[in-house]
Amino acid sequence: MFINMAGRKMINDKILKIVQSLVSIKDLDTLMDKTLMLLRDLVLCDAGSIFIYNKDDDSLVFKYIQNDSIDVSYKEFSIPLNESSIAGFSGFTKQIVSIEDVYRIDEDKPYSFNKDFDLMSGYRTKSVVSIPLLNIKRELIGVLQLINRKNKNVRLVLDNIEDTVVSFNNEDIEILYSLSGIVAVALENSILYQDIEKMWDGFITASIQAIEARDPVTRGHTDRVTKITMKIAEEMDKDETYFPDFKLSEDDYLLLKYSCLLHDFGKIGVREYVLNKPKKLFPDRLDAVKYKFLYAMCMAKSKSRDEYERLKKYFESVLKANEPAILEGETYEDLKECVSYRFAGFDGCEINLLEENEYKCLSVKRGTLTEEERHEIESHVYHTFNYLNKIPWTDKLKDVPKIACMHHEKIDGTGYPFGLKGDEIHVFGRIMAIADIFDALTAKDRPYKKAVSVDVAIKIIMEEAENNKLDKNIVRFFIEKEIYNHI
Repeated sequence: MFINMAGRKMINDKILKIVQSLVSIKDLDTLMDKTLMLLRDLVLCDAGSIFIYNKDDDSLVFKYIQNDSIDVSYKEFSIPLNESSIAGFSGFTKQIVSIEDVYRIDEDKPYSFNKDFDLMSGYRTKSVVSIPLLNIKRELIGVLQLINRKNKNVRLVLDNIEDTVVSFNNEDIEILYSLSGIVAVALENSILYQDIEKMWDGFITASIQAIEARDPVTRGHTDRVTKITMKIAEEMDKDETYFPDFKLSEDDYLLLKYSCLLHDFGKIGVREYVLNKPKKLFPDRLDAVKYKFLYAMCMAKSKSRDEYERLKKYFESVLKANEPAILEGETYEDLKECVSYRFAGFDGCEINLLEENEYKCLSVKRGTLTEEERHEIESHVYHTFNYLNKIPWTDKLKDVPKIACMHHEKIDGTGYPFGLKGDEIHVFGRIMAIADIFDALTAKDRPYKKAVSVDVAIKIIMEEAENNKLDKNIVRFFIEKEIYNHI
């Protein structure tokens, strides 16, 4: 009596352990492997497998397998959901199938046992129980199959199969059937969770494509920044010397990954012609300037050769100034003279050779953007925060909007959008800032600037750290570990 009570307590403890695992594990592979192991232990089975139902082609996908007696290597494959196989019959009819010896199946049964695995591996499958996994609507989710119920915990070999392997008794089947509903619900939830993650990954991928379609000159930037950032964080997690307190949990990894992938999401709120401004004047505006110069030069040529040459020199300075290179002194002086130069049009009205807004664009010292346009580009991080903040994030991802917009913050508080200082900037934001600058400097696809070498980029990043713009410890780690060489 004591032994029976002890045995019952042990079974109850195992069942409780199974239920706890089913509730706590979300990852599909981890859940199925753990569940299969615990169920086999519960009824002392040598092997087992789980099939996942694929409604798209009405099949069972052979997904998970365990065997205590032999090393099993297998490829995922599908079998039809019909009565020809044991698992197929069980899933198709939604019935439990228990077989004492699969080599001696009654001829009147519609299903049969495929001996190929046994012949290939030298294993001997004997007793099998196949249980359909049904959700609360009695819809098929998968099929659980346990193999070779043992009367003692030993490794099976051909010589001890007959003495060791027994059939599944009614109590075994009752326990497994009772648990199958919970397993099915956990499996369904895990698949749903996985599908939601796939859907979310697809949404992010589509968002990146949409952003890069609007800003094709930076195509690939998001992917590169994500790879660099993730590599820095992974190496920091491994390093006990530099960063003993930095730990990258599974949830942290996902938080950082999504923040990186969405760090330029706000560009959808920036006007496309500003995003794609390769030169200081837009093409239509440059054409208008050209026509004014041609008209003025034609008028001057008939009156004064010197005046014509002067205008020709001005025009060459305008074309030179229109490029994104650093504006030189002589060119800048010519631009100022162009602003004050006026000539008579065909109707007698005076025309400015350069309008104030044209001069303003051409006199930009570096790059192609005016101050207003640069502010508009910088506003993408505000948009990133505001747009992402409207998404109902889960608790573990609720900081994505905040971190995604931190890559332009500076340690000394001179960055944007919020002017955060030092540790006010999340460590993930500090890491991303380094990756973002490194890629911006070394990217070879920007028509408005030339890419610099890795050595020059590192020098610039070091200067930024020394000027208290970037995190010195992370910059030093990034350079000393040569993380840029592992991307």
